[in-house]
Amino acid sequence: MLHWINWLNNCVALKLAPNIVANPLEKLPEILKKNLKRNLCVCNEVAKMDVINAIANGATTVTEVKKQTYATGGNGCCTRQVERLIECIHSISADK
Repeated sequence: MLHWINWLNNCVALKLAPNIVANPLEKLPEILKKNLKRNLCVCNEVAKMDVINAIANGATTVTEVKKQTYATGGNGCCTRQVERLIECIHSISADK
């Protein structure tokens, strides 16, 4: 019975938050796994891992990442990097 309840809860969670990605680091190429503790957004001092976590928790656009982390809120020099992380994490997860 407990397994049934857990399965049902997982199904409901996926329907409520379909963009949540488990293990986002597994979805990134090696080059994007470097410097995870360093700031991706130097203007607002946002760590790369914070951006990855926001994307893994459902952010699918730069605007959504910005709302959650403030990354890209300065001069926008990190916008392309955020876009690349979104592409990698969400496009690969959609294939599965």
